[in-house]
Amino acid sequence: MAKVKPKPPRRKRKNKTKEHSRERSASWIELMTAKDAKWWVAKVQTLIAKHSKPTKNPWHGTTKTGMVIAELTNEVQKTFPRKGPAYDGNMRMASVLSYVLAVFYLRLHRAKSYDPRRPVKARQAAYWSRLHYATALFMAVVDESMDAEMFPGQNWESPWDPRTTDGYFV
Repeated sequence: MAKVKPKPPRRKRKNKTKEHSRERSASWIELMTAKDAKWWVAKVQTLIAKHSKPTKNPWHGTTKTGMVIAELTNEVQKTFPRKGPAYDGNMRMASVLSYVLAVFYLRLHRAKSYDPRRPVKARQAAYWSRLHYATALFMAVVDESMDAEMFPGQNWESPWDPRTTDGYFV
């Protein structure tokens, strides 16, 4: 007669949602800048407040947006590593700034869409505006149809082609 192994006692399940939110791994923006998306959105909000002044409209002031972007660019620059592997500074700046500004815009528009203090028509308009922007952003990421025109003179070859050329950096 075969011996049957006793089953181990069951453990209580932990709340995965709370665990996940506290123990998540670093996001792309944290790996690039050592600051998370919440920090960057708060930084943009702070810079907007700093460079804004009131107008006759109690709901909206006027902002020197160029100053906001200039200071934000300087803040991003401070996060760049002083040493380590080379990384094109223009590409790094473009990637971090575009990410920070896209997150700020998309999260803010979502907040406006769901704010019950706003008129429903304005909330719906904010929703559609956000959706159109997100769609355009997605298309900018995946549409390759104009790459050769945007970067004339660039050679194109899939790095995954089994017959790919193993070139050298010039």
